[in-house]
Amino acid sequence: PVSVAAHVEAMAASELLLTRDRDAADLKGTSLYFYARETAGVALTFDGKVHTPTGGPGSISHLPTGSSASCACGATGCLEATVSDHAVAQRARADGILGDGDETTVQAVYRLARAGSVPAHDLLVERATVLGRTVGMLRDLFNPDRVILGGQAFTEYPAAVPHVADAFTRSSTLPRKDIRITGFGNRVQAHAAGVVSLSSLYSDPLAAMRRAAG
Repeated sequence: PVSVAAHVEAMAASELLLTRDRDAADLKGTSLYFYARETAGVALTFDGKVHTPTGGPGSISHLPTGSSASCACGATGCLEATVSDHAVAQRARADGILGDGDETTVQAVYRLARAGSVPAHDLLVERATVLGRTVGMLRDLFNPDRVILGGQAFTEYPAAVPHVADAFTRSSTLPRKDIRITGFGNRVQAHAAGVVSLSSLYSDPLAAMRRAAG
């Protein structure tokens, strides 16, 4: 048997099913799950269930950010072209933040920032600011009861998290509500895969047991 799911929706489901300290209140109302790493995406949950559109998940890849980054679509300033791992690494190379002996990867940028490189830190702060503004805009659009941020763009460099929060606060016009970073840290993708694997068991335990016995 094979189970598949859109990756951001699967991550949102993992927050509902596998979070240790969740309570009944976390399953009520609405949640906006925002993911950023190499790709960026969102998922919505309603009363403990992930909303799965019949036409498949939407896309926030080309939301305008105001940056000068060139996108494959021909426009400039698209979200993924600005904040993706690849985009950040390429920007670091173009700006001379990465030296000749450094790999052109976002992990190399993280290492430099942790080692005290101010330009690397500033680049990650710039990324965090764009992400915070985008989350604030989407929060105002959907007005969910809670916002959850997932993906290594938020969890890999904790020093940038306050800048996400500051940009979010400045860009959102609604009263402050529940916003948190996933408790799964850098393991969110693995937890999402686990939820997809267990989905048939959760949805119909008896049928799943019969299939396993057969």
